[in-house]
Amino acid sequence: MARANVIPDGNKEIAEEIPLIVEIVARAARWVNPQTFRELPVWCPWSARGRPLYEKTWRTRSTNTRGDTGVTSEKSEANVEAGKALVAALGVASPKPANWTVCHIWGYDDEAFGFRSHIVRNPRYYSCVGNMVWLPTPLKGFTDALPEIKRMLRTCAFHLYGWPARTKP
Repeated sequence: MARANVIPDGNKEIAEEIPLIVEIVARAARWVNPQTFRELPVWCPWSARGRPLYEKTWRTRSTNTRGDTGVTSEKSEANVEAGKALVAALGVASPKPANWTVCHIWGYDDEAFGFRSHIVRNPRYYSCVGNMVWLPTPLKGFTDALPEIKRMLRTCAFHLYGWPARTKP
């Protein structure tokens, strides 16, 4: 009878490499200038993840009709406005370079991703440029899954912006 291949927890598998991963994330991260944060910390106070999207007149909900089923559903904000806010605050030239991703610093702390984050659903934090960092897309998963990376990014945000001031959002 064949034995099952026992694979360890993925975070444990790379535990010895975490210092190197922290260094790579720290080196690659793009942060908003602290003066920009002080002048305009929240760029899209009308928006947050999961909020309804509206047509340009703000009278009609935006919808999407699936081509394969014909089912129409209302659209909700995913992470578009926060991304636009961060890229604008960074002063990134157009066209935007490929393979960069907006990462919320205070977002998910649920290892199983079993619940929705209340932080990015709050307009005070969703487009707050002190709550975001721009990273090469392949590094994004580390910001969600490794507590060491979250802690490092949160420490950087605190030292750059004094944010959050005393307690987490």
